[in-house]
Amino acid sequence: MSKNDEVFLLFPPWKLLRRFLLVTVLLLLGTVYSGMTVLTQYFDAEPEWLLGILFSTGIAFCLINFKVSQGSFFCANILKFYALFLALICLPTFIILEGNGYYIATAINIAFMLLSFYLIKGEKYQGLIKYQYDFFKDIRDARAAVEKEMAKGNNKKKK
Repeated sequence: MSKNDEVFLLFPPWKLLRRFLLVTVLLLLGTVYSGMTVLTQYFDAEPEWLLGILFSTGIAFCLINFKVSQGSFFCANILKFYALFLALICLPTFIILEGNGYYIATAINIAFMLLSFYLIKGEKYQGLIKYQYDFFKDIRDARAAVEKEMAKGNNKKKK
């Protein structure tokens, strides 16, 4: 089968999808840990504000991640830099907080965010985005072709 005859299934290949799901879980965990750290240690936020801000951030993350699942390279770049941002905002925690438990949890979070950054830049993750982009492009092309044929049929019926 040549490159132009590639068949796109409803779901992407499992090896590509696993990478996407791993990055999603890592970024969700990083969002929660970094958000909790920032809001409780840096700003001393009230619980209502804490939940509201984390909920809003989670919704925004899900929307961007959804666009990535539809083949948006721009949104993938946003997620890549979001992972770096989450890692960077946890760095001052090493100075502010005391206790080995905090150091270990923060180091793990930073490692996970840097791993997410690396995975998003990786070939498999980019391959998933390309796969999804091509899949949805083929759907749009097929829809346009069907609409064009239907318009031709309607014009012939009118004559």
